[in-house]
Amino acid sequence: MNLHNQSTLSYGDYDINDYLKGSFACECGREHSAAIKHIEIKEAALSSLIPYLKANSFSKPFLIFDKTTYKLAHDLLINLFNEANHAFSCHIIDSPEPVPDEWAVGDILIHFDSSADCIIGVGSGTINDLSRFVSFRLGIPYIIVATAPSMDGYASNVAPLIVNHLKTTYETHTAHAIFADSSLLKSAPMNMLAAGIADILGKYSCLCDWEIAHKITGEYYCPSVAALVKRSLETVSAGIQAAAAKSDKAIRELMNALVLSGIAMSFAGNSRPASGSEHHLSHYWEMTYLFEGKKAVLHGTKVGIGTIAVIRAYELLMSRTIDFDKARAAASNFDINAWEADMKDAYRQAAPTVIALERHVGKNNPENVIKRIDRLEANWTEIIKTISHLPASDTIRSWLKTLGAADSPMSIGINKNLFIKSFIVAKELRNRYGLLQILFDLGLTEEIAEEVWEYFQQN
Repeated sequence: MNLHNQSTLSYGDYDINDYLKGSFACECGREHSAAIKHIEIKEAALSSLIPYLKANSFSKPFLIFDKTTYKLAHDLLINLFNEANHAFSCHIIDSPEPVPDEWAVGDILIHFDSSADCIIGVGSGTINDLSRFVSFRLGIPYIIVATAPSMDGYASNVAPLIVNHLKTTYETHTAHAIFADSSLLKSAPMNMLAAGIADILGKYSCLCDWEIAHKITGEYYCPSVAALVKRSLETVSAGIQAAAAKSDKAIRELMNALVLSGIAMSFAGNSRPASGSEHHLSHYWEMTYLFEGKKAVLHGTKVGIGTIAVIRAYELLMSRTIDFDKARAAASNFDINAWEADMKDAYRQAAPTVIALERHVGKNNPENVIKRIDRLEANWTEIIKTISHLPASDTIRSWLKTLGAADSPMSIGINKNLFIKSFIVAKELRNRYGLLQILFDLGLTEEIAEEVWEYFQQN
């Protein structure tokens, strides 16, 4: 089957590498492509690593581990290199759970072997981000050996790092190749597997955001990319019980979905197919943890809780009779000075960036808000139809409970004040239309946030 003779994307009939073979035209009017050269997700995938290095003339890779992944995969990888008599060097970050910050970047650069011609990161989120960033700055390719199906950043082309105690996203390059050996993936702790599934479940709310944004703002939307993400999402959702039992098939399907999520972002040219209001909540919670010096919570864990919150808010919104005239009148009273004061309180040292974004795009400007309210009113029946396709918030919670995952903000130390504040301010991180901006436009943010909090309290 030749994907590139098709005008739409598919999922299930193709090997994942079929999505990597050049560019192809889509019904959305764009050509889609992904920069990754090769992906291998299967049992004994690492047996193909050395042949891949040789086929691509990588003569001496520099392997990056942390203390956890060193224990997990060091012997396996070193044996492969020694048996093949293939040169390599390596570095172990001196932490079982390294933080992707300036110290970690500097540590890798200090120990980097200048004779190496590529980097192999051995790990999941943090190792992937560090390997991607360092390899990009050094101008050499990197390969990731995945050790946990815990997040959807394996195929990403950005590296989120913590700089000056703030999370900052840097444009980089994609991995040259991804190797995911299911025997390694299965050995990952259950909380990491649950985080990966929760990250995928977040695609329900983000795809809803994306489709509504297209209707209201005219933002680019590709039905084929959305369908690709939805199909992989539905496959993972159907395998929750099997994933809880760590079945080989369910683990492979999860990893496929996580990598396809990154490919979908490449096709769309941004993170829209994989990140919406649920991620905005997660990012704000993470920034608050950084401000307060708290230990980080896995990205997918936060996204799962954010997904429940966003879907519950959509349910509440759908059940209301909206007074659009009242919303338009309230929008006219927006006070930019009061808003800026609130941003300084909410974002602290990151506030100047948030304020600069608003001054540039004016997403809260009354004129822009009223235009969107007009569009909301004109398209409300269609918007309700889009929202109605979401699974129930209770369903997402039950899936997370099956996995033993956190399913409420309270379970990860988020109190009511922080929860309500996140609904108010988290949207300011990006100029991206979705549930949180809809609530702002309609003047319903605090009211619905309170009701969502009560939902978590009562269940």
